[in-house]
Amino acid sequence: MSLTRRRLLVGSTGLLVAGALSQWLPAFARAPLASAITVPANFVSLSQTLTGMDRPDALLAQRLYSWLHQRIDGLDNQLIGLSDLLNRQPALQGDALLAAMADQPAAVQELYQTLVSGWYLGVVNRQKPECVAFENIVSYRVVQTSLLPPSYAPGEANFWTQPPGKESIAHG
Repeated sequence: MSLTRRRLLVGSTGLLVAGALSQWLPAFARAPLASAITVPANFVSLSQTLTGMDRPDALLAQRLYSWLHQRIDGLDNQLIGLSDLLNRQPALQGDALLAAMADQPAAVQELYQTLVSGWYLGVVNRQKPECVAFENIVSYRVVQTSLLPPSYAPGEANFWTQPPGKESIAHG
């Protein structure tokens, strides 16, 4: 196949257009991914306190912190304040903890509710709920040895068409 003027012209034009687009398109690139934001140690420590887990899910921590970081000015100072409050009174749980939170500024109360909701339900923002996680939320990890998340099939495709084995474990 020989190189004709037409092929040379089409090829050169294609390269020229590709070069121009490669300079112009980055201006329309998306914002950095959530993974570009580093989760600080105090957020992980606070999450451990709130969830009671030694190692909360790293991906959920990343998503939750990224969501908070984009929406709350002075987030790191609020995290420190909430951590200090919980560390000063480590025995507070349940209703006593909620009563103590009621005495806090609205920003601290909202941060607490958002963190608990994000970790346990995977949903943040009460006014316009957003899902940040599903299968790796704390409430599913607590019962993972006996239950599967809703909508997850406990077997391979069409498993229900076969008779059950000797031992049948409900939902997993």
